[in-house]
Amino acid sequence: MAANDRIRRNAKGIEIEVEVLLVKEGDYWVSYAPSLKLSSYGDSKEEAKKGFSEALGIFIEDTVRKGTLERLLIEYGWTLSRKAYQPPPGFASVDVTNLLQGSTAKPSVYTRKVPIPV
Repeated sequence: MAANDRIRRNAKGIEIEVEVLLVKEGDYWVSYAPSLKLSSYGDSKEEAKKGFSEALGIFIEDTVRKGTLERLLIEYGWTLSRKAYQPPPGFASVDVTNLLQGSTAKPSVYTRKVPIPV
């Protein structure tokens, strides 16, 4: 996983910072965060990024409400500690390979930060 992926706890809550691949696939743009196995798409880069932000917000809201966020992160290979969660090493190669097969261009990467009050 990318070195920039992090989930940190502080007095205000949790902050998630993940790298997101942005890939052109056919007529659409796909945003995919391998460390969270979360994706979205859109007709443009901006729509794909916006869709990913919405999907990430729903993912966080739902898993925090259900109390399953930490369990899912462990299932995805994250290492949990008191102050920071470390992502799994290396991208999920099968997921990334499948995503890139439909792409004609090199993916770009951006970072998304999301604070989670607890």
